[in-house]
Amino acid sequence: MPRLEPFALPALVLLVKATCLLLVAVAASLLLQRASAGSRHLVWLVAVVGLLALPAMSAWAPVRVPVLPAPLGAAASEAGAAVGTVDAKAAGSRLDLPTVDVGSDDSRQASSAAAATPETLAVSPLGLGTALLAAWAAIALTLVLWLAYGAWSVRRIVRRAEPLDDPDWQTPLYEIADRLGLEAAPRLLRSEDVRMPFAAGVVSSTVVLPAESDGWSAERRTAVLIHELGHVRRRDLIGHTLGRVACAFWWFHPLAWTAARRLRAESERACDDLALVFGARPSEYAEHLLDIVSCVRDHNTPAVALAMAHRREFEGRMLAILDPALERRGMGRLQTVGLVGGLAALALAVGAAAPVPRTPAPVAQASGTRVAVADSDSDIGVLVDSTGIRVAVSARHPAAPSSTAASRQTSAANRTGPDAGAVRSALAIARGDTNHSSRRAEVLAKMLRSDSSAEIRRIAAWGLNDYGENTAAVEALAAALGSDTDASVREMAAWSLSDADESSAATAALVKALRQDKNARVRATATWALGEVGDASAVDALVPVLSDANADTRELAAWSIGSCEPKKAPAALVALLGDRDRDVRLSATWALFSIEDPDATGALEAAYKRETDPEVRIGMIRALGAMGERSVDALQGLVSSSDPQIRKTAVTALAGGEASGPWPWPRPMPRPFPDEHDDE
Repeated sequence: MPRLEPFALPALVLLVKATCLLLVAVAASLLLQRASAGSRHLVWLVAVVGLLALPAMSAWAPVRVPVLPAPLGAAASEAGAAVGTVDAKAAGSRLDLPTVDVGSDDSRQASSAAAATPETLAVSPLGLGTALLAAWAAIALTLVLWLAYGAWSVRRIVRRAEPLDDPDWQTPLYEIADRLGLEAAPRLLRSEDVRMPFAAGVVSSTVVLPAESDGWSAERRTAVLIHELGHVRRRDLIGHTLGRVACAFWWFHPLAWTAARRLRAESERACDDLALVFGARPSEYAEHLLDIVSCVRDHNTPAVALAMAHRREFEGRMLAILDPALERRGMGRLQTVGLVGGLAALALAVGAAAPVPRTPAPVAQASGTRVAVADSDSDIGVLVDSTGIRVAVSARHPAAPSSTAASRQTSAANRTGPDAGAVRSALAIARGDTNHSSRRAEVLAKMLRSDSSAEIRRIAAWGLNDYGENTAAVEALAAALGSDTDASVREMAAWSLSDADESSAATAALVKALRQDKNARVRATATWALGEVGDASAVDALVPVLSDANADTRELAAWSIGSCEPKKAPAALVALLGDRDRDVRLSATWALFSIEDPDATGALEAAYKRETDPEVRIGMIRALGAMGERSVDALQGLVSSSDPQIRKTAVTALAGGEASGPWPWPRPMPRPFPDEHDDE
């Protein structure tokens, strides 16, 4: 019969741990079935990372769980009747343990026969386990080489592709990058070698588009860019690569392939949700996706890249896109930390557990017994008596054996189990508490106040955007916005103050700039930043901007007032329902929806009757639904409309829901980059 290699039991334990971890991920994903795709993506990401870290955690294994039988217990029970005593010196030689002779010499012949067993096993033929290990290594190496080939293929495609420098592509690219909060926009390339858009690159991100993209409409370009840049913003390329690596090393486990497939699928759905949250209409976005997929039978995207769509997952994505009841927005920060922390702690507990043999109960020593005891470096104490061999396993052993058999037996029975200090350390790692220093903000604030170079001050203001809760940072930005001689520095300071959500100093500085600054770009950025801050006290300063000659400025001011959510809608905002510009009317409608002022019901009803744009009409119905009981009569008259979309929206508004997907928000102000210059 094939012999059992020493690594067989650890390998089996590792397989059981991996299965438990993946089954927990399956259960968590099912429980989050109605949650956002981003939430389920986090579950599968933690599962894949845990799967890759499992061998290292199992090797560390500080938590010893006594669930295995005593190693020699079965042999002892069978041989106990036939063998009266076992030579402890033979047992000591097999285990490399010192022995103490406390009995007669009659048992030496039997122990010599027992000692021959390891020598017989040593000459056994190659075991089945070794052959399986060799097969695993060969297939794993093949899959790793396949991934390496995929990475080489991506590099070849990128090297042969041509950059898309046309403003029709670059303008939406940088605008969407700003809306997503990307520090730098990825490279945008056009390739004749691909048929499907894809994102690639773990360190330096690249979006590759097919040659067919030349004929795409502006709406399709925007939808594709939001989707692909969403992958870049969410770091999905890292998760996708980890999933592929996990499949290479766990190729024999079907749940590992399931985890990698679900990880990629949920990342695609999360980016679909992102496109819808950013204002894409579900029906139009689904149509774009359908056209792209239907034109491509075999896209042949390399394994390490993220293709925009796969045919076998297309139906599920379409249903999800068109389902208005699905949650689109991801979990909050605390919920995300709780979910990831809980799953990581569970994965750590599973990986750190090490099954060990159970320690038998102490037995009384009989006469005629030879006792083998562990030396100072051993983890095993062996007790041999006339009934057979009893083994006690421990994490520690006394520094020196005691002089009597009774004390040796007591020390073997009182060995400690799991290392409590190691367990506490593991839990501390799972909690992952971190501290944030304000030293960086202090240095940047000092440079913003005192440096003689406008370029340096502009970069310092740009960096302070991450410190909206730091008093020194807000004060330095407010001072720069009010007094810096360079307009580009003031513009950057206004943009950075948009993250100071609860700062009255930021609001005061932005209001002052809005009223007094002579530079149009500074005033526009201050208008946008006031909407980001959301302080209702800024509404009085924003109202005059509603009458600006520029339509984009009026739209931005209406959005900012809606974001501030005052108790009453300003009359100038209500008047924009009749503005000649369609986007301004849509922005004013959204603002009234956000403010929920019942006094605006009549104006909305009158504006709806004269409105001709379908999207603005739908928005007005939704705004009426937010006005409470005073809008019931107006909505009741719409439920009999011949337009099914209007009927559905009106009924849903009466029910207090949202029928037409995410609200089309106005586009936020793009970030002014540090190297831009603006002369007054």
